[in-house]
Amino acid sequence: MSIKNINKIKGLFIRAIGVLSLVFLMSSCAFIPKSQSQIDLLLISNNYSQALDILTQDKNAYGGNNQLLYLLDKGFLEHLNRDYSGSIETFAQAQRKFDELYTESLSKIAATWVFNDYAAAYHGEDFEHVFINVFQALNYLMQGEYEDAIVEARDVDSKLNAINAQYKNGQRNVYNEDAFIRMIMGVLYEAGKTREDINDAYISYMKAAEIYEGDYNENYGLSSPAILKENILTTAKEMGWMEFNKAKKRYADTKLMTLKEKDKNAEIYLIQYNGISPLKVEESLTIPMLDGSIVKIAFPKYLNRPYGITSSRFIASSSSGEVFKTNSERVQDIGAIAQKNLDRRKLRFIAKSTLRAAGRHVIEKKQKSNIEKKLGSVTAGWFSLLANIYNIIIEKADLRCWRTLPDEIRIARIVLEPGEYEFSVENFNDSGSNLGVLNIKKDIIEAGQKLFFVIHTTR
Repeated sequence: MSIKNINKIKGLFIRAIGVLSLVFLMSSCAFIPKSQSQIDLLLISNNYSQALDILTQDKNAYGGNNQLLYLLDKGFLEHLNRDYSGSIETFAQAQRKFDELYTESLSKIAATWVFNDYAAAYHGEDFEHVFINVFQALNYLMQGEYEDAIVEARDVDSKLNAINAQYKNGQRNVYNEDAFIRMIMGVLYEAGKTREDINDAYISYMKAAEIYEGDYNENYGLSSPAILKENILTTAKEMGWMEFNKAKKRYADTKLMTLKEKDKNAEIYLIQYNGISPLKVEESLTIPMLDGSIVKIAFPKYLNRPYGITSSRFIASSSSGEVFKTNSERVQDIGAIAQKNLDRRKLRFIAKSTLRAAGRHVIEKKQKSNIEKKLGSVTAGWFSLLANIYNIIIEKADLRCWRTLPDEIRIARIVLEPGEYEFSVENFNDSGSNLGVLNIKKDIIEAGQKLFFVIHTTR
């Protein structure tokens, strides 16, 4: 074959691979919504309204394959913006989208085995699916609709069971029970005040303590918060002397507050979302083969996003000048849940990426052999070089994730006599330096009331 023909064929290869590479580079960028970075910045500055304006004005801001991400971000931003009804509706849409994606066409799923995972719509992580119900429960709680909140809280447990039932032993998620939502469920039951409600509250509190002192302690370094211990003693007192004595021995250093005492006062709860959850980044291995080909294996991992606040104090100031303070406690480590959930799936990611790469290698090896027979070794060498470049470009880890989630949830409670109070939160860094005071609200509280505040701190 003449040099002219070889150069012509070489030019065709270069243009073909160049076009394909450009298409897939552009496609991959398109699958990671640019708007998400803008939403991140607005979230950090607590500018929820502007972030929602962006999402409301363009329902396709995240692209066709990322509608689930769009709904998850929008629903949580509405929750932070205190539009609880809007958040309930958006999260309901997200739930329907999850269900729809489970029945996605086989052709789209097959495309992920040929190209990469961006070829299909984002299905969401297992824990993201569960946190829809967690925040739905909190939406209803903030609206005072306790029965609906309890329904959502129960769905957390049933959904975790259903998700983990799909996997074999050893492959199931570390996150298989939720202590935080069990504790919240207990608070909601306790608000009902009937004998049956108190019994259900006691069961929920005890289950929460079991999870905190088992799975949560082992996997996330979290133990039962003081509020939970106090509530266990309160409800155990109503269960009879046997249950109460067991609870007293278990939590000997915890002060008892009876239901009668609570009814004379008000319980003010602070739920603080702190930080922003980790981002997915790519890890990859580029492996040279004996025949000169290059195989790339790519998989995601989570990278923590740093923030300064490591502790906080809930403050109530009465109209008469009295000040009441209590420290918040970390009750949910969403960042750790995300990381451990992904780590458990790491081998599955690597296996899929390896099979994809192996499949391409077999096809390319056959094509190279055909080209060498028909066009010579020089052209086959160019094909091999360009195929290697293509493999490096096309194999990508799926880095999509629910980026507006907080990194952790903290909780605090103050029990107060009826009256008018101003509520605020002091935040501190790991060296104990005060990072400032966040004023929440001035409110008149009544005997027997349970009042909840939700705040979000990101710096």
